[in-house]
Amino acid sequence: MDAQEEAGLDLLSDGLLDWQDLFRPLAERSDGLTARPLTRFLDTNTFYRALLVDGEPRLREPIPAPGLPEGRWVATVPAPFALSQAARGEASAAALAANVLAPQIEAYAEAGCALVVLSDPFLAREGGAVEAVASLRELPRTVPLVLQLPFGDAARVLDALADAPGIAAVGIDFYATSADAVPDDYPKEIVAGVVDARSSALESPEELARFAESLVQRNSAGVSLSMNGDLQFVPEPVAREKILRLGRARALLAEGVPA
Repeated sequence: MDAQEEAGLDLLSDGLLDWQDLFRPLAERSDGLTARPLTRFLDTNTFYRALLVDGEPRLREPIPAPGLPEGRWVATVPAPFALSQAARGEASAAALAANVLAPQIEAYAEAGCALVVLSDPFLAREGGAVEAVASLRELPRTVPLVLQLPFGDAARVLDALADAPGIAAVGIDFYATSADAVPDDYPKEIVAGVVDARSSALESPEELARFAESLVQRNSAGVSLSMNGDLQFVPEPVAREKILRLGRARALLAEGVPA
């Protein structure tokens, strides 16, 4: 959290340091779900426990809120479609949204969460936008929601997500997605994944700010800056420096991008 504060970021994350993977903490607190088969995560050298469905999935006990300043912290949970994919489709995205994710989001909102990120590493790669969008209707509106599409080309689903219910913003990985793929005046805020979480190469804050400014000129709904995914793939010193550079890019964007 110190690196985030030093970078001047608006919202803080606990980094999910005690999460084994994106799905297991929710599975361990839910009836009807068991995290068991070890499964490779996308094309990385990391793994997650796929979910076995042995009954109607229902959250039994919400994940506790992190000890971060009220009104300034952001929570990350799997999107409904991602949770369904982790369960190999044996539970629908809509049912998981209503019975597992909705009560978790409500608990976070009551604890002072400012924003919930719905991480979906599968949607941009696998398709399934119709099911994904339909499932979002089951989620509460008590806290702003961002649908993040890490490590995938979002071009194929952006049109379908333009009218996605309850979603304030869409997180786009601009290392996998061309800026030209985003339509002008896209109706959702863009959370621009401009820092590459899978590479140790350090980005130039000036270049990031200029790229973000080009998006701002085309998208009146707003643009904010972020990583393109989880920083677990780079060493800690590199992760800290990337956070600082993200903060510097944000400041440059606010001050006026240098030529």
